[in-house]
Amino acid sequence: MITLNSSRKSRALSIGATFMLLASVLSTSWLSGRGGNRVSTASAAALLSPVVSQAKMDDGQLFGMVARDPFYEFNTDPVHFPNAANRTALERQASELASAGVRWIRMEFFADYDGSVKAGDINWDKYDWFINELAPRYNLKVLALLNVGMVAYQGQTVRTIAFNDPPDRGGSDPEDGSNHFGRVFTGRAQTIAARYGSNISAYEIINEPNISWDLWVDSHNGGAEIKPERYAALISSSYRAIKNVAPQAQVLVGGMLVGSPPEGQDHDQFDYLYQLYVSSWVDKYRAAGYSSRPGWNTVPWDGVALHPYFLETPKLFSLLKEFTRKLRDRGDPRSKLWVTEVGAESRPPEGQEDNPTSDEMKQASYLRDLYTGILNDPELKAEVPHVFWFKYEDFVPGDYTHNYGLVRLKETDAKNAYGPTGQVWVHKLAYRTYQEIARGGTLTEPTSRDDALGNNQIYFDPTGQAIAPQFAEYWLEKGGLERFGYPISRPTPMNSYLSQVFERAIFEYHPEFEGTPNAVLLRLLGNEFTQAQGMSFRKADPDEVASDRTYFPQSGHSLGGTFLNYWNENGGLAVYGYPISEEITEVSPTDNQTYTVQYFERNRFELHPEAAGTKYEVQLGLLGANMLKTNMWWR
Repeated sequence: MITLNSSRKSRALSIGATFMLLASVLSTSWLSGRGGNRVSTASAAALLSPVVSQAKMDDGQLFGMVARDPFYEFNTDPVHFPNAANRTALERQASELASAGVRWIRMEFFADYDGSVKAGDINWDKYDWFINELAPRYNLKVLALLNVGMVAYQGQTVRTIAFNDPPDRGGSDPEDGSNHFGRVFTGRAQTIAARYGSNISAYEIINEPNISWDLWVDSHNGGAEIKPERYAALISSSYRAIKNVAPQAQVLVGGMLVGSPPEGQDHDQFDYLYQLYVSSWVDKYRAAGYSSRPGWNTVPWDGVALHPYFLETPKLFSLLKEFTRKLRDRGDPRSKLWVTEVGAESRPPEGQEDNPTSDEMKQASYLRDLYTGILNDPELKAEVPHVFWFKYEDFVPGDYTHNYGLVRLKETDAKNAYGPTGQVWVHKLAYRTYQEIARGGTLTEPTSRDDALGNNQIYFDPTGQAIAPQFAEYWLEKGGLERFGYPISRPTPMNSYLSQVFERAIFEYHPEFEGTPNAVLLRLLGNEFTQAQGMSFRKADPDEVASDRTYFPQSGHSLGGTFLNYWNENGGLAVYGYPISEEITEVSPTDNQTYTVQYFERNRFELHPEAAGTKYEVQLGLLGANMLKTNMWWR
């Protein structure tokens, strides 16, 4: 339930108190009160689909996402943020993630060789604002991936094979099993943990150490595995280094890839895990008694991360349970399984208004089966606290794994490059699916009447929905039921803005305009509907527009007569936008009657001559209901 903030609360409460009786009366009389194009009680009810609110069974912590790393958004907008983090793009991403119901994000640290800092160092300006300010603002917990790219080796670019170098007894503790590369890694891990404290909740040590693509390439196909004995020494040192400065942080065995190593001679995922548990470095950790410290585990990790790609959900769930048993069999009662990458590829549609492709439907179906399956299985829910979908956005077109995202970002005119604003070009069907599961229900799931009335919200029995407090004042003052119709959805984030669908409009709340007339804006449904229907309109010739009509050069169309009078008297440009067609005739799908209509950026006017002389002579099209029925509101 959306709650009131302090600046709006007293006004909204008085609105609710004075309007509640009126709303109750209108809700029983409106649907039968006039003729024309409207939604009946029965057809409105048909829009509502009961669901099991999966996220209500969970506190939301299950829902993670691999985000676009802030590293890649440094100096991408040199006009507004020269040599700095692109705050516009990063905040848009955070807003979209929060809108989807994401609670955890995974991001990676990288050493720099771009000249912004000494070669091989970390440029903290790429991360500080994102981690310390942006993620907390959107209630996003951070899982930091500490991978090969975080370090340099003796001042040179990264050598992945150095992970397998033998111990050199060169550190402060000659018996810790480290080599130069491992000590640089461990030292940098501690520096990161000390710098960010509680703003980073967890650390993943190396990406896919059991089947490392980087190592496979770096070794010229000589091996893809960081040897378990070497990895055990590294994570043992890293665990102690991080926990000494951030004991509340969780440290994970790097996401193990499920499958066979490419050379066919290394350990499979279960044997690799076994080798870690029986390593001499883990024995030394246990013997040292570190587990008695608050927040420290009996082994030098708090969880095991997996990357179980390409498995149907029944096999995946069986695998997760088997992994859990392996942890417990090794005398590790505390570690949990984290799925820090899992996903399915889906090509984006050709156009923004296109229906979901078969790829999109498969991706969305897999995502739904994955998350709901874990939420509905008590054993899995207890042992798998977090699942990170890979990933938020498609990689830049041309990348070898570029279609795994839930959104495709808008590209610039330059080939294979995303724009500096981070604007979403299209949401895939799986984004909507993720949002419904993570936020606890479908868009049209009925709202609790008792909750709504208890919060002094305006509630309507015919649709089972209440007007969000952010929209109540605008709805009342700009025409209410007659102009906008019933609310037919719950308040839900759409395109980064809190939104609510009404029969004749979609309201958007813009907090950046709080305190101005633009805090609530109407979505451009006229534009969206006509584009979705493939409709195009011939523009008016300004030299031929009659003198009693008003021509709008902004859209190339004119407005006159009864429609012009209605437009002027009922909100004009702010409410309806510019005309985007001339007057045309259309057959109404509701009653099969032919009406004179005109499309505007935000709605459609319909002329009802049978109601001439009354306020119902001009009626607004049910574009909100139409958009909901087309099931494309999420694009």
